Amino acid sequence: MEGIIKDPVIEHIPDELPLPDWSLLCSKAPLPSYSRYNLEERCNALAEALGHAKVQLAVAHEIMSGQSGQLIVQNMGMEAMHRTLFEKEQPKNNDRTAMFPKGFGRHATDPEWVQQKWTLEDEGKQKEVDKAQRKVMKAGKKARKVELEERWKAVCVAHEEAIVKWKAMCETFKGRGVAAKNLLKKPKRVLKASLVEESEDEDKGGGSDEESESDDER
Repeated sequence: MEGIIKDPVIEHIPDELPLPDWSLLCSKAPLPSYSRYNLEERCNALAEALGHAKVQLAVAHEIMSGQSGQLIVQNMGMEAMHRTLFEKEQPKNNDRTAMFPKGFGRHATDPEWVQQKWTLEDEGKQKEVDKAQRKVMKAGKKARKVELEERWKAVCVAHEEAIVKWKAMCETFKGRGVAAKNLLKKPKRVLKASLVEESEDEDKGGGSDEESESDDER
């Protein structure tokens, strides 16, 4: 469960941000008593305080957005934890729970019970067969991958050798005065994807051969 519910991140408005001068709202002096200079000073002070309030409001909005995001993430963690606990509390569907629902006893000679028992046994055997087949397929894929890598290494080595021979032949022909456009083209290396396709075609061909052999035996 560790790490499902994220720890909260507590944020606050930085202290270095200037606070608005709220005392400007408490002035009781009537406006006619202000001189022109005083009115200009008051307007400038109000504008400055309004700017500080705007910055404070923007920062508070960002903090609240982050807190809302944290609540969403924590809620997702709570739901995941709830699902995990719910699944752990559910009884496992094994043969015993299927044969004896709700823990009640049943007659072992009941035809329905016997048929259900045979069905469960067949399903268990089929699961073992499927498991063995998956194991064989996995081993086959691993072997084909190793074989493909070996073939690819051999292709790369052969291509490098062909390049060396090509360069030597080009130097020889150049020494004989052959024009560059008439020289042999540089050997191309096959793509690795083509080896994969060849391997898949071989697998399909092998499967069809096995099917034909089984048909002949029949």
